[in-house]
Amino acid sequence: MQARVRPEIKFAGKHVLGRLGLTMTEFMELAIRRLIFDQKLPFEPVALDDQQLMSIIAAWNDIQLAETERRRIVKRPHKRQRRE
Repeated sequence: MQARVRPEIKFAGKHVLGRLGLTMTEFMELAIRRLIFDQKLPFEPVALDDQQLMSIIAAWNDIQLAETERRRIVKRPHKRQRRE
């Protein structure tokens, strides 16, 4: 199964699930099993307010900037020593 989810929402979801000891795959299976059993959504849908959404996006952007910087540092060419 594939699902398109905004990266910052996926990031926040993985963070919460990680604290609960679950992976995204495990959560999806649990949610689908509950959906089948109850014949309704296993949760009440809620909308994020602007402040919550902006907080998630800011955290995602911070992670992306840190990752970009880490990759830049790792890919820096090393000075070669001359052979004599």
